[in-house]
Amino acid sequence: MQRAIHADWDEDEEDDASDGEPLPRSRSRLPWLRMALLSGLSIAALVYFAHEEGSRPLPPGAPGAVPASVLVAPPPPWRPLPQAAPAYVLDKPFAPPVFSARAHISGGREDTFVLGRFGDSRHGRISLVQGDAGTERRSFFVDIVRRAAEAGLSVTRNAQSRMAATKFGPVEMAEVTLAGTAEQTCQAFRFADPETAFGFQGWLCGAEARIVDEAQAACFIDRIALSGQEGLVLKALFARAERNRGEACNLAARTAALSPTPPARP
Repeated sequence: MQRAIHADWDEDEEDDASDGEPLPRSRSRLPWLRMALLSGLSIAALVYFAHEEGSRPLPPGAPGAVPASVLVAPPPPWRPLPQAAPAYVLDKPFAPPVFSARAHISGGREDTFVLGRFGDSRHGRISLVQGDAGTERRSFFVDIVRRAAEAGLSVTRNAQSRMAATKFGPVEMAEVTLAGTAEQTCQAFRFADPETAFGFQGWLCGAEARIVDEAQAACFIDRIALSGQEGLVLKALFARAERNRGEACNLAARTAALSPTPPARP
């Protein structure tokens, strides 16, 4: 076949072509450079439009960005009242009472009196609550265990509770053994009046030679009185309680004063 004659026809190319092998062609890098340039321009355009969209003010009513959640611990249920004056007094206490008060987030207040130290020949503790303290009614044993734990003690033995007569009416009471650095036999008690949101819990402990009985614990409760700073509801409750107060505690106090103290066991 005759070939078209061109001015730039090279005889060497003719020889290579006659051998049946394709002629090598130099590949240009221009398409790859064009693709890289277009990709860079696309990314830059996306970044620009995203920035413009973020800086544009949101229309009214449009949902905004969700703020990061912050975990806040709930406040403690009780806060101390170091400057509070006692709302109650103990008539003729056997030891100088140590007083503390605290307020509940629900609005209630608790006054606590501690007489003597645990392990002494006579030790007592009573916590009086007025108002909402945010606690549900629990079993007598659970309440005493919780109160003992607050005082750094544990309950190692408890008897069946029964109702004891006091000026406030029937009070739940039971003999328990409290343990700390030592063990002590005590009379634990609990009272609640739902109508006035008033109640108290505690215990009265004695030495091994002078174990506290139910009557002594009832007299300890009967010595609770108002300091004169509470409202009309509590005043009415305590006035009614004083009218119900018998003479047994006064007689027992006079008898105890005249009786000789038994010697402690070695």
